[in-house]
Amino acid sequence: MAAPYITVAADVTLDPTHNKNHQEPHSKQTKHIIDILIMHISRCLRHAVALVAWKSLIPGVFGDFSGPSYPPPSDLTSDQSLVNKAWKSITAALEKHLASNSPNETLSIIPPDARNTTFSVGLFSIHDPVAATSLQFHHTSSEIAASTSGTTEVDGNSIYRVASITKVFTVLAGLLTLSDDQWERPLSEILAPLSTPGNSSSSSSTGVLSTPWDKITMRALAAQLGGVPRDGFPGGAGEIALQMRQLNVSEASIMAATGLPPFNASDPLSVPPCASLLEQSLPCPAEPYLTGVANRPPTFLPWSSPAYTNNGFTLLGLAMAAVTNKSIHTLFQDQIFTPLHMSSSFSDPPPTTLYTRAVIVPAASANYAEPNGIFVSSGGIFSTLCDLASFGTGVLNSSLLAPEQTRRWLKPVSFTSRLQYAVGAPWEVMRYVHATSGKITDMYTKSGDSGVYSSWLVLIPEYRAGFSILSAGTSINRTAVVAALGDVLTQALLPALQSQAAVDASLNFGGTYAAAAGGESNLNSTLVLTTEKDTHTPGLVITEWISNGTDVLSSVSLQSIAGPGPYRLLPTVDAHGEVAFRLVGSRDSTTAETLSEEGLRLQSAQLFTGPGMAIADWLMVDASTYFGAGVLLFVFDVDKASGKAMGVTLPAYRVRLVRET
Repeated sequence: MAAPYITVAADVTLDPTHNKNHQEPHSKQTKHIIDILIMHISRCLRHAVALVAWKSLIPGVFGDFSGPSYPPPSDLTSDQSLVNKAWKSITAALEKHLASNSPNETLSIIPPDARNTTFSVGLFSIHDPVAATSLQFHHTSSEIAASTSGTTEVDGNSIYRVASITKVFTVLAGLLTLSDDQWERPLSEILAPLSTPGNSSSSSSTGVLSTPWDKITMRALAAQLGGVPRDGFPGGAGEIALQMRQLNVSEASIMAATGLPPFNASDPLSVPPCASLLEQSLPCPAEPYLTGVANRPPTFLPWSSPAYTNNGFTLLGLAMAAVTNKSIHTLFQDQIFTPLHMSSSFSDPPPTTLYTRAVIVPAASANYAEPNGIFVSSGGIFSTLCDLASFGTGVLNSSLLAPEQTRRWLKPVSFTSRLQYAVGAPWEVMRYVHATSGKITDMYTKSGDSGVYSSWLVLIPEYRAGFSILSAGTSINRTAVVAALGDVLTQALLPALQSQAAVDASLNFGGTYAAAAGGESNLNSTLVLTTEKDTHTPGLVITEWISNGTDVLSSVSLQSIAGPGPYRLLPTVDAHGEVAFRLVGSRDSTTAETLSEEGLRLQSAQLFTGPGMAIADWLMVDASTYFGAGVLLFVFDVDKASGKAMGVTLPAYRVRLVRET
């Protein structure tokens, strides 16, 4: 079949194949016509966008695609690895900080009494499995060192309670066992006590105090968008009456101090069935729990605003068990623990034979072995640093879910009122801004805090890596210590991961590519790629690009499509031994001023006309094509064993260039 042609002038015909027209460089007239044609296409594509004056901007990546600047780093643990060096530096500073009586200035964010909290931290990566065991740090407080019922020194196999990290396991178990139709079933169809008409704290079943159980689905609960109360009974940390009762404060004193009314035994909210059982340390069965929950008013209408809720995940676990006819314990074990070889993870307290590895706080030893009952799906799992590394790499590597399901799961579902935070199912999504470039890296995290245990699980899909923090102790600063550790690790590791990704990209993709000898031996086409450490514009930088004798980098046509340079390649698709990159320019700007409070205010004042809309690369990806192929598309064929590129195909130019060794 003959190749298609485009006639742009009476005496000039453009042929997209590399035949006779590619034996000699384009004539000046042809090049001029091509430039005019592409400029015309570019103007048509952008006619509705107010372009920013490029000369007034310095290089930055504020409008790059959401995602990586390079393929994920593969070397996190060698002596040359920038990640390993960063890890050694920060853990050495942490060791010194914990041993010193005076705070370390570089770690001033960490509370000075951090030594009183036992904790374990560790990094993991799907491309460097050694990281999971070699990049760990552990601190044992005197409190745990004196334990007589559990371990006296923590390591990667010490068994902690992980608290609300459990919620991630609950959602994953649901993704592995529930159909889309089941996810969308309302709770009123699944849990009988929630289907009874008139179950409401209001006199009207349709009033604002009535929870619409027929509208709340399991998917809404997983995304913290069900609008159900945070806790399902008056027994949480926020219940004033229970707190005062435990402190032996009289009802009269409560009324005098707060202005609240006296206890009313006829009020169904005052005496939910589970309250008396829990006060006696007795387990609460599902039915009385649900009866009490049915009377609670909603916090929001479903799918309107995210609201953290332990109760929602208790309900989700009960609904999953009802739909699958399997206990949540069975789902955890069969769907997650066993396939990922998490032999030290449990949804009930570990057997006493493993207590030599259990992190048991002496002053709260009963808390460790307390049965989870119906609340296991909200915060009942026990695990280790090594097992969480197996879990994290299992998620990032799509070991259980199909890759497209994993990518869908690792996305925000709703937003909070802070620009840096979003909410997933059940991810607490944090947006890290790199200091030099303004590039955003999204972290999919889940925190946990219950009793004397606090924790974090952090996944960074862009780098196919993550870290976890587990802690135990009675210190009032335990939660603050763990949060500070999260910040310290983030500030040290994310720049190192980005820089190491650049180093690996230079090794695997950098260098010169040229037309192969043979049928197109006379074709004058060359591509030279490099990376620039700590640049404002991360990515594979194109330093030279000659196509059939034409200097593409200096052509008006490229500038009209991608804006000014430096021109960079960003990875977009990785599959079957090939990696696709897309070319982007550097027309967008990020400076300290644009990231300041005033800069953000100005951006909000120009949502429709500002650079955020006018030059965001996602708006224009693949907008310019030549005979159906993206002009800015580059496809590298990669050796699967070494990860090194062997050549690159430019589909629009109908040419493959071979990497020179």
